[in-house]
Amino acid sequence: MEASAEQNADQRPIKTPSVLDNAYMVTSKDGSVSTVRALGTIRASADKVAAQLFNFLDTMYINLTDTATRKLLGQPNDRHIIVHIQEPAPSPFRDRDFVLCMVYTPISATEHFIAAIDVEHEEAPVQSGVVRASLLRSLRILQIAPGVCRLTITSQMDVRGSVPRKVNNTFVAPMLSVAALSTVRLFMHVKDPAAMEAADAKVLGQLLVLDMNEVRGKSDAQQLEGKLGTFVDRTAALRSVQDEFPWFETLLLEALRNRLRLQKGSSKALADFKEEDARKAGRAFANALVANVTPVAAVDEWVMTYPALGELELRFPFVRPMMNAVASEILAQVPWGVKFRAYLGAGVSVVDGASDAYMVKKFYEMGNTGAAEGLLAMVGGNLAMQMLNVYTANEGLKKDKGRTMLRELLYVVTFVRPGVDAHRVASGAEQLPGAATTPLQEMLFTKGCELVFEAIPGLVLQLAALLVAEEKNTSAIISIFISAASTALTSTTLFWDHDTDPFERKRGAEWIGIIPDVGRGSAFAVAFMMITLQVFAKAAATALLAVTNKSWLLGYFAVDHALHLVYRLMRQDLPIMTPMPATLTYLVSPIVRIVFKTINDFTGSPVFRLPLLLGGAYWLFSLIASQASVFFCVHLYNEYAEAPSDDVDKIEANALWAGAGGLAAAWLCAFAYFAFWVAVPEYRHTLWSWHAGRFSRDDFLKIESDEGKFGLFDVNLLLWESENGEDMKAWTAENWARWKAEKPAWFVVEKVPDQFIPAAELAQLGHNRKRRGSAAGSVRESFREGAGEGAAE
Repeated sequence: MEASAEQNADQRPIKTPSVLDNAYMVTSKDGSVSTVRALGTIRASADKVAAQLFNFLDTMYINLTDTATRKLLGQPNDRHIIVHIQEPAPSPFRDRDFVLCMVYTPISATEHFIAAIDVEHEEAPVQSGVVRASLLRSLRILQIAPGVCRLTITSQMDVRGSVPRKVNNTFVAPMLSVAALSTVRLFMHVKDPAAMEAADAKVLGQLLVLDMNEVRGKSDAQQLEGKLGTFVDRTAALRSVQDEFPWFETLLLEALRNRLRLQKGSSKALADFKEEDARKAGRAFANALVANVTPVAAVDEWVMTYPALGELELRFPFVRPMMNAVASEILAQVPWGVKFRAYLGAGVSVVDGASDAYMVKKFYEMGNTGAAEGLLAMVGGNLAMQMLNVYTANEGLKKDKGRTMLRELLYVVTFVRPGVDAHRVASGAEQLPGAATTPLQEMLFTKGCELVFEAIPGLVLQLAALLVAEEKNTSAIISIFISAASTALTSTTLFWDHDTDPFERKRGAEWIGIIPDVGRGSAFAVAFMMITLQVFAKAAATALLAVTNKSWLLGYFAVDHALHLVYRLMRQDLPIMTPMPATLTYLVSPIVRIVFKTINDFTGSPVFRLPLLLGGAYWLFSLIASQASVFFCVHLYNEYAEAPSDDVDKIEANALWAGAGGLAAAWLCAFAYFAFWVAVPEYRHTLWSWHAGRFSRDDFLKIESDEGKFGLFDVNLLLWESENGEDMKAWTAENWARWKAEKPAWFVVEKVPDQFIPAAELAQLGHNRKRRGSAAGSVRESFREGAGEGAAE
């Protein structure tokens, strides 16, 4: 039943509720035996789990219906029982029964084993008209941390009789795969509210949606109300909230119904919150899910819209992570949720790729081989970089590395990778064991590759080709608009994801949070319009200069980027954030800075206003310079550009000046509206701030928490060591012993460079320890441990 049998068998995963870790079925090559294995993590000690499993048959046999007949046949001792279970079957099948012998064996304090096997017993003979089925089950309970254990249930079942083997396996697999669910549910119901941690709250939210799904979508809310009331009454944590705030169940009811309705926010305090306020707040939950990219960001907006919910969170901290899980589960099911965002992301990418393919064909038909090959090279460069990222991100996987890489490469070459990334982020997918990057980092990298290698240069190339084309056909213009819209949408979502992410807002509170908590839908529209206008303006200016004189274009870019690099050198913040050796830093940083500035010039995304990217002042200067360059390039085109051919005239000067003026005026209006009507006032200064990217001593002193200061080890030493190194050494020396004793999750010794570890501790660790920092490690390891450019301003 274990590994030896699985070596000569086929294995396939089984779809199970997200509250379970994993489930799969192993079928022998001849199809005669199917073994189902289900895993679940339970937030309780191993001995408690084992006791509950052995004593509560209802928990062990969740798959049996309430009409099943159960009879205890014998109990040789308190760890050994024999039970007869009879299960009615629908016509035309005959009823089934089992006689099971169950034995509980405590192997150690942290590992327990329960086995159930079918046997024959004189008090339960085979009955006429009833088929004696076979069931083998083993339950291994292994404690993996204090108060946390892993439950592995392995089962084989044969319903026997006239049921074909294939039908048996198809029927049995899903039934046995949820065997671990009842135990998870039981321990979640009895969990003490004071002991609820974020991981417990996540499971509770998953169970809440799972148990309500059967009635959640019905127009009549009475069934949902009744089932929810029972769930709340049985769950100690939820019952404690309901006892103190009788409107809490109403809040959950409306949130679970998930109906889109227009709702206004409320500034009422928790003490003044009533039943009707809870009803309105619950109905607003669906609106927040629609307006945000990730479940966490949606819940954050929801809580900010109703301050009473923020107070409720302070009183019961488990409510926020529970609602995060509820949001994730709902988004995974509703048509406008995760699937819609995945299809939208994939759809935009596929449409953009299709339009590029069409333009390649048109360029070849027009005889413009250079443009066709150039566009192909840009698409190829984008795919090559994404493939390289697939290898880098998955090379260290602990499991199924080859299969995972092949699947990820397939996503890349079919142009659906953006949709897959969007689905993973929106559904709250976690980083795979051994992966170098998180799903969010994967999505950011994919979008960045599209911008740098395909979207921006492809748009410029198509505009330049249109300027010299004999026929300005409609299809080429539509393709240009698709490319511009795709570029703008990608840039807007990159900015949006970063600025609305609660985690980023927490650790970059001084800089991240310019998007308001209320009215995010209209704010997104304004940001998208502003970025779209910037894309058109910069791409048009570049295309005009390219057809006028390519040498001038290269000279302009060289001077523009040289000025930026000199500016950063003067401010001593040229190094990028990712920790790496000094030599590598000065080799990589200029390249990264050039890439960042190029993306900013062509998109104007407000994310680049952050000090570790361009900084507010230079970001704004770049935008104004880009808008001014349109007029400059129009002048050069009118004065110096030659007609493409005798049959093709230049674009009329009046049309170009009118277009440049219209773009500039529209962009100025959009920017002003964003800056003075959309942006949160306390963050408005970040749009023109002169704050440098390096960490001054004042910046260091502003960080109050140990976790925040320790986060500097995720930042390149060249950005902070010269001014804050001595303070950091004193701080680590003072607190190291306490951290060793308390073991906070953020205390990762491998992140700390040798010079910041107390001498005695360093000697104890040894010089061959795995480390990163001034010794530098690898860039890949830096990303694996969570450092991302611009993540902690």
